[in-house]
Amino acid sequence: MQHTPSGWAPLQPILHDILLTNSDGLSEYELFQRLKSPPFELFTTEALQDPLSLFQSHFILFNALYQLRDTWLQNKTGLLQIHCSCIRRTPWEAGQDGVVTQDKLRAYYLDWTSLSDTDQTQVEALLDSFWLAFSGMPNQVEDNNMPLQSALDLLKLTTPFSSQQLKQQYRRMLHIHHPDKGGNNGHTQQLHKAYGRLKTACL
Repeated sequence: MQHTPSGWAPLQPILHDILLTNSDGLSEYELFQRLKSPPFELFTTEALQDPLSLFQSHFILFNALYQLRDTWLQNKTGLLQIHCSCIRRTPWEAGQDGVVTQDKLRAYYLDWTSLSDTDQTQVEALLDSFWLAFSGMPNQVEDNNMPLQSALDLLKLTTPFSSQQLKQQYRRMLHIHHPDKGGNNGHTQQLHKAYGRLKTACL
């Protein structure tokens, strides 16, 4: 499909049906798995791998979700909670629509120029910013004297490795050891330091 509002118009009613029949909600990943499978086949596996195409797919999905949330509020169908880890419908309550219209994320995802104006370099910067926040590390430059072998051990890497392999392993380890999954901030911060140490080794 074309990356235009009209090209992705069929997505909103499909999401409506999926979310109404899954009262416990679905993660973004689970939604993509359904949308790329029959009978929908709206996304391809390739579109969910490359950073730029993944960002574009994510944006298109969230654009449709925020449109659907507005529709549900207008029709008093319910409130659509939108988060990468859980997207689900909750009962409608009076007075919710005024709060939702002030949502900055809603404004971002409903503006199609946010999609067209974002290139590969900007996507990589957004991802780096996201993973930095995910690690719990402050966004500041500091001396990194971590021994190379310690960094390799923390990220469970062996040489040689590419910068892409390093990024993928770093993000994988953050997912595994994030505090929400039973890890602790100290370890995720060490993972970030290890990533920074090995990143310089790739240059």
